Amino acid sequence: MGYRNLTPQAMVNISGPWLDPEQDRRVFTSLPLLAPLLPAVDEAHGRILTTQRLGSSLQQQLKALMERALALDATHDRKLRGAYNYLGALAEMTDDPAFAAALLDLRDRLAPAGLRAISRSYGDQAGDAKLLRSRLDDASEKLLKKLKTPEGPLAQVVDAWVAAALEIEKVEAQREQLALNAPSNTDGATPREVVNARNAWIRVVRAIETNL
Repeated sequence: MGYRNLTPQAMVNISGPWLDPEQDRRVFTSLPLLAPLLPAVDEAHGRILTTQRLGSSLQQQLKALMERALALDATHDRKLRGAYNYLGALAEMTDDPAFAAALLDLRDRLAPAGLRAISRSYGDQAGDAKLLRSRLDDASEKLLKKLKTPEGPLAQVVDAWVAAALEIEKVEAQREQLALNAPSNTDGATPREVVNARNAWIRVVRAIETNL
């Protein structure tokens, strides 16, 4: 899960305090790496405020797609996190070093980035899902099918998170296409301008994260 699923309200609630002298602005101006980013924060914050309004029909369609992506992302994250922790727990409990090594090897093949995978962008999650099978060898495939969970073989859990990631990619493509092709709304902000404003805000926030 990343910043792309945030609503405009959530975005301005994050960046607003950074610009407020009574809240976090003083902290920003006191830090050499963050102070130069304040003008970009101010611009990105303002663009979100001025482009957030869309026609009600388009807004409802975009909202439905966003909610669908959020639900799929929750499934992806839950299944991935559960499988990752399950394999680690089994490795801790077994007294067989070879079996423990096989469990950890499978865990790391499934999720090379560890639990950081659940905080990656939707596009990165989909790309990782497409590559997952190519990282498995015969031994890890057999172990994946052999291990049991309350939902059946562990392979089913992995299939569920892969399917969720790939479906999110489709939903996001629908959302972006809708935003790009929709006509301008009566408030003067085109859907494309809304997308650009969101992307600009995300870039600024990620730059701040990098410099913290």
